Amino acid sequence: MKPITVLAVSWVALLLSACSVGPQVPVKNIGALPPAEKEAVISLPIYNDAQLAGKSYTIIRIVEGISCKNKTWDPAATKTDAINQAKYWAKESGADAIMNIQCDPPRGPSDAYNCWESVTCTAQAVRLSQR
Repeated sequence: MKPITVLAVSWVALLLSACSVGPQVPVKNIGALPPAEKEAVISLPIYNDAQLAGKSYTIIRIVEGISCKNKTWDPAATKTDAINQAKYWAKESGADAIMNIQCDPPRGPSDAYNCWESVTCTAQAVRLSQR
């Protein structure tokens, strides 16, 4: 085989193997959750500091939701999906809500995430105190 042919075949093999690997970040398929669990995640409330002023709550942890378009034929990365990802991880942590959510602008291809495009949202997972 000619060196150019070997190089071309190697390049195609590398591209195909990269496409077979999923995102390098935790992403949950919210649509594949059982209906009750999906509804619980999507309906998790979002608050800001003013809405929780005077209420008792505990910040459990910081959660990050990432919407990742891993393959060229996958749906676009969206802010809504990134928010739902953050809600999912908050719910998994035992939170009743998230607060102070901040979303980054969409970003293009990322080797670190293995995404063609991605949107990242960060929030505080909180547990509201019952009085």
